[in-house]
Amino acid sequence: MIDKLIEEGKALEDIAQDGMGIKFFNSIEFEKWVSKCILYLENYHTESSLTEKAKEKNKNLNTNNNYDFYTFLLGTLKATKEFEDDQSEDVVQF
Repeated sequence: MIDKLIEEGKALEDIAQDGMGIKFFNSIEFEKWVSKCILYLENYHTESSLTEKAKEKNKNLNTNNNYDFYTFLLGTLKATKEFEDDQSEDVVQF
């Protein structure tokens, strides 16, 4: 699931718009992706400070800051995947 969210996030870059010197999203696809990411983090990383940070940033989201949130959320997913992969490797080594 996390791989799919990362790929969907990367694809969103193609629909980012430029306006008045900032990038932003104005699409249902972006909103849908954000919702799925938050749901993933809430379900699989409930106690993580990054989950809480994502939820808090999502509350204050608007078109002036949604591209920054996009990069934060995509970076969070990538870091989470690396963490999960490392955890899996540790279990396999036992």
